[in-house]
Amino acid sequence: MSDIMYDPAQCRNITLDIRYVLFIIDKFAGAKNLVDEMVISK
Repeated sequence: MSDIMYDPAQCRNITLDIRYVLFIIDKFAGAKNLVDEMVISK
């Protein structure tokens, strides 16, 4: 994390939309059971 000072040698952050993660889990990872267990509010 880079809360205080950014150091490119140590900071490796990935930002993405959780809707995309849920889509990949459901459609491509074959783990629909994980999505079914989650309480997802709209």
